[in-house]
Order: sequence, then structure tokens, then C-alpha cells
Amino acid sequence: MTARVLVLEDDDSLRLVVSKALARAGYEVRATTSPDTAIDKMIRREADILVADVLLGQENFLERIGEIRSARPDAPIIVMSAQTTADTAIDAAQGGAFEYLPKPFDLNDLSDCVARALEGAGGPARSKLKPALPGLIGRSRAMQDTFQALAKLTSRRDPVVFSGADGTGRASAARILHRARYGQGAALRELGPARLAHEGFAVFESLGEAGLLLRRAEAWNDLTQALVMEAVEEGGPALASRLYITADDAGLSNLRPVLLNAIAIGRVHLPRLQEREGDVRLLFEHFQAETAGGKALMLEAAAWDVLLGYGWPGDVLELKAVARHLSAQNPNRIVTSEQVRRALQVGVLDEGEKSSRAAKFDVAASELAAEALATQEDAIAELIQARLDAALIRTALKATGGVRREAADRLGLNRNTLARRIRTLGLDEEDG
Repeated sequence: MTARVLVLEDDDSLRLVVSKALARAGYEVRATTSPDTAIDKMIRREADILVADVLLGQENFLERIGEIRSARPDAPIIVMSAQTTADTAIDAAQGGAFEYLPKPFDLNDLSDCVARALEGAGGPARSKLKPALPGLIGRSRAMQDTFQALAKLTSRRDPVVFSGADGTGRASAARILHRARYGQGAALRELGPARLAHEGFAVFESLGEAGLLLRRAEAWNDLTQALVMEAVEEGGPALASRLYITADDAGLSNLRPVLLNAIAIGRVHLPRLQEREGDVRLLFEHFQAETAGGKALMLEAAAWDVLLGYGWPGDVLELKAVARHLSAQNPNRIVTSEQVRRALQVGVLDEGEKSSRAAKFDVAASELAAEALATQEDAIAELIQARLDAALIRTALKATGGVRREAADRLGLNRNTLARRIRTLGLDEEDG
């Protein structure tokens, strides 16, 4: 018997395209623009599966999935949405939807999803939505993949590793997932490598119903790894279900294989802004509106060019800081390209973000010193100081357009002292 698919979509063009694609895939397709009609047809078993848009006029269809689920818990529902937050994907999963497809999507992916849903029809699903959570934002394909990964993990109780570069939102994603699993009031205690090694098992023993976010796995030493491994073994599923770990893109290679296998059962990757086409503008407008109470900045076209062409080495955290800085510094709401350039050069970061950068610097310096000690190099302090000086001078010269007098002033050095240091470090050749 041919499977019957019901499509609920109020956009005429998309409803037609989706219906034709599913008909070509061999299904019997009916379509409607009315949520009431769709719910009635599903309850009366006139369709085997529902493919529904989330926003239909002023109505959020996720709030009504329960009406179908209570009458037909075996009927799979696939939801489609152009919304740009993790909340939609998580709410869809918690509402009992089989899958969440972010728009725009590949029609072949939709057909494959319908086939999988029909093949697995019959399983139980939850019927009550949890409150929406403040979360990650993004319209790009890369972020939609992250949203889907988060949504699939809400119903599981495995430990999860959040990978990605500094500033991409790893800790925010962990907090979102923990609250989605355990409710809005669920606490999540956060510990870096130093505090974890210092507090040891007292940390794990005092958790209660809270979750634990272990940060910067790339910096865990042997003692820290041993503590985590022993705690996971002794704490069992009760601990593992509340354990979240962050690591940079290369950080997981630092972990012992047995520990990695124990804690990385669930994985969520946070992409760099450079991989998130179209999200810089979306995020900038969101962050500055938060600061300005919803009042939008007016960026000149050239200002947008500078903003969108920047590499964002500090990723989302840097973008957030720049957006807030420009909002606070421009009461007339008009932003020029020069103002954007100045904000980017200043590298405005709040205290928490500065702390994060400082921690990363400490780790890098410690690793450099350890490497030098291991190879029995002489004058290690002088070696590290030379590298630090070279980095400072290069950065200052770049920021001042190569003007040494201004660079010396910014570094707090005498001009002659700067010139001698440049010669000593061999930076003259780079300058030329």
C-alpha cells in the first residue's frame, strides 16, 4: 500500500514544490494550509505521516503537536522551519517530532527523512513541550547541523563533548542542552583544568542534581584526566548523564583513548563564523539590539563591508563585544566604516572574555616552557621573552601602520629602545 503524506504549509510555492517532490518519490500526497484541517486528518487517520511548517501565520504549530501525539502516538511528524535558533530544533524534538528540517533544505533530504520516519513508525513520543530556552542563533547550514545535533541529544543521558574554536559558543551550547534535559532551573557548575585538579573528587561528590561543565580538555594534564576517568567509573550513569566537556578543534587528541571513549559518547561541533555564511550580520543585529533595547544601529554600506569582511579571530564572543561597543558608543545610531575599524582594532572584550584569552595565553606559555625544558634548552626565560616581544612589536607595528614612534608609545617604550629590540630580534628584515 502506498504511504500517504500530508503536507501542512501556508507558502503556496513551497507547498507545491514539496508536494511534487514527495509525489515523485512514490507517495500519495495531500496538502493543506490549515493547522486545524491537518490535525483533523491525522486524528482520523487519513494520512500516515505529517510534514508541517512551524510558523503558520501567527500560529506556532509546535504548540499543537500534542493534539496529534495524544490521539496517534505512532504517527511520525516532520517539521520544517526558517527560524534561526536552537530553540526550534530542541522544541521540535521535545514535542515528539521525528525530525526537524531547517529551511532551505534539499528535497532529496526530505524524501529520505520521510522514508526513515515511515520505516520507524510506531515508537512512543513525548507530547508536552518544555518552555523555549534562550539559545544559539544562526541561519547557516553549519549552525543548523549543530541545532539538529543538540535536539537529538535532549532525550539522551550521555556525556557530551562540545568541540570548536574559542569563542564559538561551546559553553553556551552545553548550558542550553543541560536545561533542555533537566528544566530551566537546572544548575550547571563550570570548572577549568586548574580548579578541577585542585578540587578533585569533592567536585563530583557534591554535584547533587547539578550538571558539570569541564572546560578546555585540550589543557588537561595527566592528573586531571585520571580524576575525570576515575570519577566517571565510580559515578556511573548518574554522573555521566550530567557531564559536559569543551575542547578546541584539536583538543580531543590530547585525551587518553579510554577517557575519550567514556566521555565523548555525544558530540556537538560549534563551527567558526567563517563557516557560517550569512550569520555575521544576523548575530551582529541581535547583539546590538540586546544592548540598545531593540533600537537598531544604522550601518553605512562601507561599514557593513568592513564588518562582513573581517576574519573574527575571537569568533562569536568578539562579534558580540564589537556589537555592544558600537551600540554603546553611538547614541545617534549611525555607524561609519571608520568607527567599525576602530572597534576591531581595540578588540573590545568584556572581563569574562579577557579572562578566557588570558587563560589560553597561560596554557600556551606553559606548553612552550615545558617543551624547552624537555629539550634541555638554555636560557629558557630569555627565549620565551624574545618570542613575546616579537609578537608584541609585530602587532603594534601592524596596528599603527608601521609608524615606529606611535608603536613605541603604544608599547610604553622609548623609540630608541624599540629600534634596538627590533634589530636584536631580526625584525628589520620583516619590516623591509
